[in-house]
Amino acid sequence: MSRTTVVETLDWLIEYWPDLVEARLPMATKRPWQTPAPLDAEGRELRDAAAYLDRYFRNPLGVRESPAPLDVNVLQTILDVLVHADDLAAELAEWGQLAPPGVGDLDARPYLRFARARLVDEHDDLGEPGPWSEWAEPIVWRMYESVARSLAMLYTGQTIRLLCPWCDGRTPETPVGGAYTWRVVTLPGNQIAIVCHGICEPPPREVGTWWGGQPCWPISEWERLARYVRAAETRPAARRTMTA
Repeated sequence: MSRTTVVETLDWLIEYWPDLVEARLPMATKRPWQTPAPLDAEGRELRDAAAYLDRYFRNPLGVRESPAPLDVNVLQTILDVLVHADDLAAELAEWGQLAPPGVGDLDARPYLRFARARLVDEHDDLGEPGPWSEWAEPIVWRMYESVARSLAMLYTGQTIRLLCPWCDGRTPETPVGGAYTWRVVTLPGNQIAIVCHGICEPPPREVGTWWGGQPCWPISEWERLARYVRAAETRPAARRTMTA
């Protein structure tokens, strides 16, 4: 990651920070997925994949979930990034520094902007990244990954918070069901797919393909899969098992 890319990633974090803060409220208005991600072609591909997930699978409440005043996972991401941003700004300060965030302060942007300004000032005659940029790179990238994952914009490894309609979330660890077993993976050829990691054997007509011995649905199958999921949610579990 060059100095320029570190700065661009900080710009991305600053731009999407309000979306992350809003996402801590489960019933918040959906984020506008049309907002362009200012990274590169891979970033646009991540955005498009996230749009598929949001359109076909995301609901205000997943199966068997209850409303909560805050999304604890998103709130933890906010606090983690806030701490990292404060530490980053403090390390890059040559004189003085910003006051640390106070109780209830959820705005990391002043610290991200401060760090960005310091890294923009750092350069050499060849335009190569300096030591501070190289030091900041892994910290900035970790912040990006955690925020992008919370906003469903980083798809690889993402857990779909719905129960598989065929195995009902049964795994060796949860034999009675209830686990979220669907994961988004990248297959050879950069194909995006959902793989069920449960004890799952759907009828052949309902499986897109198989991957590692597990049922797998490439992105081209997601619309049909989503229709089945919505229909299955309206049927009792016992009847769903009989029809499968």
